[in-house]
Amino acid sequence: MKTTFSILDGCSTSFVIFICYLTVIVIAFTGLYFNSFQFFEPLFFIPIIVLSWYGSRRTGILISVFIIFVILFINFKLLGSSVFSLEYCFYIFLRLITYILSSLLIANFRSVHNAEFVMASTDSLTGLLNSRSFYLDLANEIIRSIRYKHVFSLAYLDIDDFKNINDSLGHLKGDELLIAVAKCLLSSLRKTDIIARLGGDEFAIIFPETSQGEVKSAFVKASEELKYKMLRKRWKVSFSVGVVTFETLPTDIKEAIKVADDLMYTVKNNKKNDVAFKVWQGRI
Repeated sequence: MKTTFSILDGCSTSFVIFICYLTVIVIAFTGLYFNSFQFFEPLFFIPIIVLSWYGSRRTGILISVFIIFVILFINFKLLGSSVFSLEYCFYIFLRLITYILSSLLIANFRSVHNAEFVMASTDSLTGLLNSRSFYLDLANEIIRSIRYKHVFSLAYLDIDDFKNINDSLGHLKGDELLIAVAKCLLSSLRKTDIIARLGGDEFAIIFPETSQGEVKSAFVKASEELKYKMLRKRWKVSFSVGVVTFETLPTDIKEAIKVADDLMYTVKNNKKNDVAFKVWQGRI
């Protein structure tokens, strides 16, 4: 069952802003209707927290100011001109500071949370997904493909003779090569394809809803760009790649990765510098 926050995750910022401002108005007029506005006033923190999380520091501050104006309006209706007393103005000022500080704290916490999430889900060298995130995406793709009866393809890529680069040119050149490979894959593959560095010199790519014919077409440009980049940089490496199209869907991620990994090693143990394609129709 979806929670409120998981629903909001899929909404646009403008929609969240509209909902939060509408919530402020509903809270205000509910308090006015029951003639106990102060009892409902703490509920204003809910739209502040939500909008500060899903919006920005600016949207959090703006809704805080809006809430203060709503409070002044409602209390003027209830108390008349006495709301303009020095004591009440000081109370409103403190309330405004409290709301703004709360919105800034939430916005800052969200920024830290997002930064840590990115660090935890991406490879620090190449900026691609790391193995943990890739396995999650692969699991989701298998579930989605089973549900909607789609095929998908999975590529496993290994850099041939990468160790020689590290040994002869140093690890900095090796890192430069890995970054170049990542950039080639990102620029040459489709936006919908999911690319990851699994560790060392191994990369993997998920091609959602992609048949064997389609994945061959999608991978041609990547192969050509990788070869051109290595030649231009005079890096004496090549690529062994296994690309599996799952017409019968695997039972779990381990099975899917093993099939693609085995196909890649077939290429590597044969002549290297090649791409092998296979349609997997389940275990016999």
